[in-house]
Amino acid sequence: MPYKHENLDFGSVKYEINKEELIENNENIKLALDLELNPVGIKFIYTEEEYLNLKEEEIKGKMAYCQMVKRATRNHIFKMKYENNVCDGATTALGLEKSNKRIETGEEYYSYNLYETKAAARRMRSNIKSFSNYENQETFGMLIGDLDKFDLYPDLVIIITNPYQAMRLVQGYEYHSGIKPDINMGAMQALCSELTVVPMMTGSMNVSMFCPSTRMLCKWDDSQMGVAIPFEKYYKTIEGVFGTMATTDSKDKKLDIIARFKEKGKNINLNPDIGY
Repeated sequence: MPYKHENLDFGSVKYEINKEELIENNENIKLALDLELNPVGIKFIYTEEEYLNLKEEEIKGKMAYCQMVKRATRNHIFKMKYENNVCDGATTALGLEKSNKRIETGEEYYSYNLYETKAAARRMRSNIKSFSNYENQETFGMLIGDLDKFDLYPDLVIIITNPYQAMRLVQGYEYHSGIKPDINMGAMQALCSELTVVPMMTGSMNVSMFCPSTRMLCKWDDSQMGVAIPFEKYYKTIEGVFGTMATTDSKDKKLDIIARFKEKGKNINLNPDIGY
């Protein structure tokens, strides 16, 4: 452990969130992109004490992690732990349980008939970001919910989008820095690895086309996909979406955006005759 002087404050990290700012940003990005589903906040919980102290109720029954995320898009918030999960792909990826030899050798992936050889399946497994095999992280539980309902700082935000909305979020992410997001995508373990573990580990936005399992379990539309953003970059990404709006969006889209803001009693400085 590093030395910590008793006269220094090491506990100044923000924990509670500015709700007014959060709700305003969420509403603005939903209006700007015409999002069908609410952004979802994700927070990792590492100790039983912290988990028990959360005021949110534990989710009832068992389901897959991706199903929990979809439920959260519909105005729900809840905590969950290992016992609430039915998918070992998610529990190992999220660090809720240790991985095992069958998974890490690629045997499990090979059994899905998605890879021609066991070697190919093992290579794929070795490229899946997972807390259980990359960082040996032990996660006790997680807080998952409609982002508007978060009182604590989430670790990241997951947004269910269509391709156009995903494009606009990527442009917003790049607006301030000019740096492309570090995309990690393989159509395998989409929600648990690609949209949760990857942005947690890289600190970068990630984009996922989803995977067969989550499309089957959650019944996503064929046009739906996902974007995940570390929360510390979420507001800047929203600023970037608005900063690129005049150039990127067509006149018809701009008129629709103006109408959506007007319907909410809000003004937006957007000239529909500039740009496309």
